[in-house]
Amino acid sequence: MMLQKPDWNPSILSEAGITENMVMNLGEELSEFMASFKECFNYSGQEVYAETFVKGFLSDLQYKSAEPIALRYGASVRGSQRFLKDYKWDASTMVDIYRVKLSSAISKPGGMITIDECGEPKKGNLSVGVARQYCGALGKTDNCQVGVYIGYSGTGGYGLIDRRLFLPEKWFRDEYKNRRAECGIPEDVVFQTKPEIAKNMLDKVVASELFPARWVGVDSLYGSSKEFLAAVPKNLWYFADVRSNTLVFTEKRIMTKPEYSGKGRRDLKEKPSIAPVQVKTIAEDESLPWSKVVLGEGAKGPIIAYDKCLRVIMGEGRSAPFLCDDNRPGETVWLYIRRLDDGSFKFSFSNAPWDVSLDLIREAALLRWPIEQCFLECKNELGLDHCEARSWNAWHRHTLLVFLAHLFLTLIRLKYKKTSNSYFVSS
Repeated sequence: MMLQKPDWNPSILSEAGITENMVMNLGEELSEFMASFKECFNYSGQEVYAETFVKGFLSDLQYKSAEPIALRYGASVRGSQRFLKDYKWDASTMVDIYRVKLSSAISKPGGMITIDECGEPKKGNLSVGVARQYCGALGKTDNCQVGVYIGYSGTGGYGLIDRRLFLPEKWFRDEYKNRRAECGIPEDVVFQTKPEIAKNMLDKVVASELFPARWVGVDSLYGSSKEFLAAVPKNLWYFADVRSNTLVFTEKRIMTKPEYSGKGRRDLKEKPSIAPVQVKTIAEDESLPWSKVVLGEGAKGPIIAYDKCLRVIMGEGRSAPFLCDDNRPGETVWLYIRRLDDGSFKFSFSNAPWDVSLDLIREAALLRWPIEQCFLECKNELGLDHCEARSWNAWHRHTLLVFLAHLFLTLIRLKYKKTSNSYFVSS
């Protein structure tokens, strides 16, 4: 069978601890793994295309889009492209099966549901969802696609659960009507902000009860959304990154009306008795010492961190959360500050109870990291960002098949007893 050819990505095999003697069994194991998704397809040819894509993602190909994968394995290039875009097969059922298998492999009590986004730079403007927007891969605003992803991490491992392509608001204007049709965007898709997309995915994951969690971890885009944080289920605690200029109160303040100066209009707006400060000011305050702690064990030894953790009061802003444009107090939360190796800081809010163990807060900081590792593996090794198709279906199917490849790799790691430390190899 063509998929038995031993062309597996050598870095993947090395990372998973697979020897040369084990390689020849992987083709058969992949076929058995893909057989779990047989009910998603209408005929055997579709099964072959799906397995070919997953094998291609796991291979040593430099580019892992439909054409090079098809050419490597002797499949039809046109058929491979249509398999992603047009062929009628049940991707929704595949997602359901995938989630159950992922849950069985990695779910453990006390984990973290993680939400983040991943941008893919694009040179043209015909691919679905492309616009000038912030791209994390480039660290700046540029022409790109952006997907919102939800994942899971815990002591059993990590993986991506679901994804949704973000469509900028301009894609819903009348002048984009023809382009929406050309890209096959379903008519019932309406504009949603990234936090709104994330909330919907979070609700579905929590309702599935497949991924037991204590935490919801998010980056600063979602951590700065007051509406998103308020929508986090009450049985979960959030650990939300925030920006360095976020304003907080470090002690209780009293709201009073300013005394009238006797000139001009009387100011009737209440003001706090103390001024808020930026979180970076707290990080730089030498009177608040850093704690040196071991967050966990990594592949290269203990993960040492320097951190500060204290209770603060959020600011409430009219135009955006936490900007304190009217200097009003908000919710009391934990502020967790971590000093990175390069001297920079990471800031996070958590609504965990006031009497929670600081070790649990630090555990959340460690659990927040694996989704970044997941993106690195899926992009650098499996071709998550190699989709060259322009349609809505193709983007979501390509990313789903990459998820399958990553899950197969996770199962191989577990089978060959790669230590659990591999899930937290860096910080």
